[in-house]
Formats: sequence, C-alpha cells, structure tokens
Amino acid sequence: MAEDLDLLVADDDRAEAAEALRRHHDAGRLTLEEFEGRLAEVHAARTRRDLETAMRQLPRGEAPASLRLQDRRWSSLALQYALVNVTCLLVWLFSGAQGDFWPKWVLVGTLVMYLRRLGRHSRRALPPAETGDR
Repeated sequence: MAEDLDLLVADDDRAEAAEALRRHHDAGRLTLEEFEGRLAEVHAARTRRDLETAMRQLPRGEAPASLRLQDRRWSSLALQYALVNVTCLLVWLFSGAQGDFWPKWVLVGTLVMYLRRLGRHSRRALPPAETGDR
C-alpha cells in the first residue's frame, strides 16, 4: 500500500483531484484560501502521496452536492428579484399610476441580472493550472 503512494501521477490524476477539491470547496468544507493553497499543491504533485497530502482531512469518495445550498441560492436570488420589483410597483402605484408603466424597465433589467447571476453560479470554473514553463 505504501508503494502505491510513491507512484507518479498523471495530468488526469491532478485534474481529478482538482475537481474533487472544487466540490469540497463548493460544499463549504474549504475556505477560498485553503482551496487555492491545496489547488497549488495538486498542480505541483508528483506522486500519489503528494495528492493524498493535498486531500488531507477531507472525506473520501465523491463529495455529495449540497442540494439545500442550491435551493437556498435560488430562493435568495428569487427573493431579491421579487423585493426590488414589488418595491418599484408599489412606488408606481402610490405615485398615481399615471403615464408610462416605467417599472417594466426595472422588471426587465432585474430579470437579466437574475439570470446572469444564476448562470455564473452554475458554471463556476477552476483557476487555471500553473505551469513551470515560464
């Protein structure tokens, strides 16, 4: 078993370890600083032992996706979207509701921002790998 730890790792092994670290970071097990530090360790790893060191104190196997975190993100964004738009509608109504229905621009603008934020959270990317060829 100890001999396995001295085996050299391939780029695919490093990429798999980096993905596992990202899942642990997304699940809240690592702070951003810890994630970045361990990611640097993964990119510099030469052996399985180095990868094991980078994965220290983390649960083995695939980190389960936190569905409640995803649901809270949707709920939080939806609540923000609703509050901004309801406030604008109330201002328009209590100011006489005359003339052009100006809250439509707020509705459209906040919808675009809402969709962009959801897209940005769903396609979070890993920082680029550091290469020693500079």
